Amino acid sequence: MNHLTHPAHPVQRTRGCAADRYAPPEVDRLEVVRLAALHGYDLLDTPADPALDAVVRLAAAIAGVATATINLIDAHRQCQLSAVGFAGGPSERSESLCARNLGHPEVVHVPDARRDPRYRDSAWVDGRFADVVFYVSLPLVTAEGHHLGSLCVFDVVRRELTPDQLARLRDLADVVMALLEGHRRHREQQRLVAEVEEQRELAELTLTELEAREEFTRALLTSVDVGVLACDAAGRLTVVNPTARRLHGRDADLGLPASEFARAHGLHAADGRTPLEPEEAPLWRALVEGHVRDVEVVIAPAGRTPVRVLCTGRALHDHAGRVIGAVVAMQDITTDRARIHALEVAGEQLRRQGRDLACAVTELRRSNDELGDLAAVASHDLAAPLTSVLGYLELVLDVHGGALGGEGREWLATAMRAAHRMQGLIEAVLDHARADSTGLDVRPVVVSDVLTHVVEDLGATAVQAEIVLTGTSRTAHADPVLLRQLLQNLVGNSVRYRSPERPCRVEVRVRDLAGGGWELAVADNGRGIPPGQREQVFAMFAVAVSAENTAENTGARRPGHGIGLATCRRIVARHGGRISVEETPGGGATLRAAFPPAQAPRWGASGVAVALT
Repeated sequence: MNHLTHPAHPVQRTRGCAADRYAPPEVDRLEVVRLAALHGYDLLDTPADPALDAVVRLAAAIAGVATATINLIDAHRQCQLSAVGFAGGPSERSESLCARNLGHPEVVHVPDARRDPRYRDSAWVDGRFADVVFYVSLPLVTAEGHHLGSLCVFDVVRRELTPDQLARLRDLADVVMALLEGHRRHREQQRLVAEVEEQRELAELTLTELEAREEFTRALLTSVDVGVLACDAAGRLTVVNPTARRLHGRDADLGLPASEFARAHGLHAADGRTPLEPEEAPLWRALVEGHVRDVEVVIAPAGRTPVRVLCTGRALHDHAGRVIGAVVAMQDITTDRARIHALEVAGEQLRRQGRDLACAVTELRRSNDELGDLAAVASHDLAAPLTSVLGYLELVLDVHGGALGGEGREWLATAMRAAHRMQGLIEAVLDHARADSTGLDVRPVVVSDVLTHVVEDLGATAVQAEIVLTGTSRTAHADPVLLRQLLQNLVGNSVRYRSPERPCRVEVRVRDLAGGGWELAVADNGRGIPPGQREQVFAMFAVAVSAENTAENTGARRPGHGIGLATCRRIVARHGGRISVEETPGGGATLRAAFPPAQAPRWGASGVAVALT
């Protein structure tokens, strides 16, 4: 039987061929359907099946031959699904004997193919591949009428089968189709089982994911500090998170219609007094109207402190756009509203206090103006008669001094000293009043020129002291009149309160400040100012008290009127600056006046920064 071995293929036990699953363009529609049915059995590339091998052996036995095969006809090839008596293998469809019978519904019984015009030119018959003589082909047809191939028996000698043999072979062809159909159903069942298993696994994964999402949603709704209410399409409550229960003061009943929610939980309008109608409840409005935003509601059930909430919600829709429910989020704004109310009350109080303060400031300014005028008038009215008193006292002393005797002259000298002191006090009060009454004319001023005039004004008093000007700058921006008054008070105080233990030295320093502006410092080596009195010396009629200038210790008169430093603070404040006092290294006092640059924040009279207007 070596004549039946296909010369182009090695001997192999595994049957099948690489299936060409695409029909050529010229194949008609029926062929396309047949090929689809063939490939639906998924047998072309599968290992040999023992049951089919048994059928092939039985077919060979019934026909009394040694060779038999099951051939399936693909688009381009003949594939031998099972074979006995020779090494089966694929071959071109054009060379196949069975392909020539494709579509023939009856059994093909050829005793001698060499004499049959249908087969005698085949390579399987004329010796090119084999020397087939006897050939029987039984069609393998599906229930739908699709011809898949053939069960065939053949031999190299002439034979002829009996009708009974042909009938048994037809039975075997039916058995082959039953086996093929069973294979297809089994494969389909496996596919269905696999799909079912896949769907089951997918369902389990989906269920697990849904459970995880539900757990996450539950945890989220439990943890957020926002009340959440939801209802279904009929308006029945389906979700009430713990915050919503806390806000309502009781467990909201699931299944309660949203239309009854307002009455059941004491919902009121933003005024806290007007009960909401059923259709005004935010959840019901969201369901009916589609959305609500920033609706303020007061929850005030009987016997419970009202809670004010801000509600925002919307209707829920499925993929088809149908309304399936609604959800509302509620934010507790009770504390916020209370704070806002408190702020509004405080704001109104501040506005009222501001109005009262403005009135007080206006009244204070009026009073200050009147006091300034009064001080000027009073000082003038006092200065004129005081000058007359001093003149007559001097005349009495000059004309009648000899007749008064020593005690009388002493009494007259005491009266003149008191009058001079009163005259100095009047001049100091006038200077203090003028510090605020004159206009402010800030411009560059040469400090050395101003200091020269100050020393001249101090006269004999300044001769007793060493007064020097130092510093990195000789020019300052200030009102020249007020700067002269400032220096006269500061230098005069330094000379007046000199130490009896050492020669008096006064140093006037002018320097530019790093952040802008400039500083005037007057440092002396005098008696100094105790730390506890360095702020109070700037008050009216305040004089620093120390062991050196206490009248009880020295028996000396009070050296000043206590107005000079108060006038200095007012002058510096008018320039937008501030003044302070510190100890001079080695003893004494240093007065520092800091002046800010133009158009910059300035310090007020109390040392607090103020803005220029």
